[in-house]
Amino acid sequence: MKKVTLILACALLVFSCVKTDLVNDRVDPKLFISNPLISLKDGESHQFEVNYFNYVGKEIENPNVSWSSNNEAVLTITEDGLATGVDFGSASVTVNLITDEERLTITNDDLLEVSTFTALESGGFEGTIVTTSSYQLEGSYVLEVQDNDVLRLSLGDDYKADTSLPGLYVYLGNNPTSIANAYEICAVTVFQGAHFYDLPESIGLYDYNYILYWCKPFGVKVGEGKIQ
Repeated sequence: MKKVTLILACALLVFSCVKTDLVNDRVDPKLFISNPLISLKDGESHQFEVNYFNYVGKEIENPNVSWSSNNEAVLTITEDGLATGVDFGSASVTVNLITDEERLTITNDDLLEVSTFTALESGGFEGTIVTTSSYQLEGSYVLEVQDNDVLRLSLGDDYKADTSLPGLYVYLGNNPTSIANAYEICAVTVFQGAHFYDLPESIGLYDYNYILYWCKPFGVKVGEGKIQ
């Protein structure tokens, strides 16, 4: 009898964590320049790098892309993404990918200035965590690069999570319906108030589109925050 009661309790917990409708795990493929510039010094070069995440949010290593500049009198760029400032002015760097998986053309454009100095693009994102279950999970967040170049995810004073959520973990991912290709930050130990997570150097500001909260033992999502 105790065994039956335990099974029923687990089943009720799973159904209370997740909506009952079927979810399509397909997402839009994502291609972006992972080390964009605001400006490039005249006469200097910069090796651009690119990241590609496919239709299920999985990162594909070394995608076959093509590069171009819309103003080669200001900026030239090689087939491998090495850009060189030629003269003062503005130029748009375009990286293009035609995927074998779905025959899609994905384009990312970055506008930069060729000037007297080179400056990396910096900044961050802010938004809101919302619940996707019957449990309380809410609060504001900021994802930004610190002065020491560490990428930090900060949760605000308004953050609240139900302490009864079982095995709650926080992730960064590109597919809001799966953590198969997501980065696991850690188990959640703070359930109210401001706190932060410092991320490893391998994680870039533009690498992920979602903050995901997951009941890890039951494999169900309970909350999310859209980054980009």
